[in-house]
Amino acid sequence: MSPSVVLFATLLVVPGEAVRNRRIRGIAANSTAITTNSTVHAGGVTFQQWYNSHNEGRGIWKWANALDAYQRHFAALIGQPLAVAEVGVQSGGSILMWQAVLGAQIKFYGLDINPGCNKFKDAATSITIGDQADPKMWNSFFSTVTNTLDILVDDGGHTPEQMQVTLQMAFPHLNPGGFIAIEDIHGRHYTQSFFHPAAQAISGWHLAGQVASVHVYPFLLVVRKAGGTKPALEPPLTISKTVADFPSFYAILDTMPGQYVAIENAAWGSFLSATVLSNIFTELAPLHDYALTDDPPGCATSSAAVCTNHITNSNYQAKVVGVHIEAQRLVMEIAAKPVVIQAVRKGTEWLPYGF
Repeated sequence: MSPSVVLFATLLVVPGEAVRNRRIRGIAANSTAITTNSTVHAGGVTFQQWYNSHNEGRGIWKWANALDAYQRHFAALIGQPLAVAEVGVQSGGSILMWQAVLGAQIKFYGLDINPGCNKFKDAATSITIGDQADPKMWNSFFSTVTNTLDILVDDGGHTPEQMQVTLQMAFPHLNPGGFIAIEDIHGRHYTQSFFHPAAQAISGWHLAGQVASVHVYPFLLVVRKAGGTKPALEPPLTISKTVADFPSFYAILDTMPGQYVAIENAAWGSFLSATVLSNIFTELAPLHDYALTDDPPGCATSSAAVCTNHITNSNYQAKVVGVHIEAQRLVMEIAAKPVVIQAVRKGTEWLPYGF
């Protein structure tokens, strides 16, 4: 398909990479992080528990560290009447996950390029067929389908242009305390093409008092809107040490496994300003390094139900679980042990991918 045709399907187009690198899933089974951050309300199930037990039916292919992040950020919202949207529902398994973990009371809004996804529409599930890179589609969605959202997850086409339009169009419609999460940011080339433009947009919203925090994980960006009454992370961060800059952090990185180190520096000004946030994103570029193998070979670019992916860690990915950025500081989350980056496809029913 022509690069000018922007997809809402779960197709990853990475400029300059081989076809085998399109539409990749899975990462980061860090058992310590999962245990620490798998808070769940009484009677519920965590994202990790649901995913690991989903063996039949609609297909789903999520990065395990994304599931960890969603558990941390969304656990406090479980059981509430939420408006939840996902770009790129593909084979429909993720719809079941959001409803099972967040609760049957949520209203789910799926968006995809594939008309076959209309089969997932029901009383609790809206499906919109459209192009995520088209602002007119978003204007129509927010004027005729729903005007506000509590959570939006972008698991769509994964090109920088698509992700940027989605961020720009959706963030203003988040309710106070809401989240937008951008998945599958594979490779350092996204620093210039996506993260820097995102920093400009986030800075503008920050100046308007609309941004609470920004969170960066391998291949994942989460932005939280200001307001609301629930915590941004559950459990809250406990800082072990504070330093003034990245070199000071790197000097102690290997001595503080499993701990949180804050960087605070008044001379930087706001950490959510366009310049500082762009510099932070540049520093964190190795967190998105992308060296993949799939098993069986070639499965990552097929709709086969059996597929496991593995990432060979960069030094950054082996040691840093996530980075949490607020206006006056950022917090580096150090892995308790080297992170295993992998994914297992779950489910047995798969719509063909548009490779």
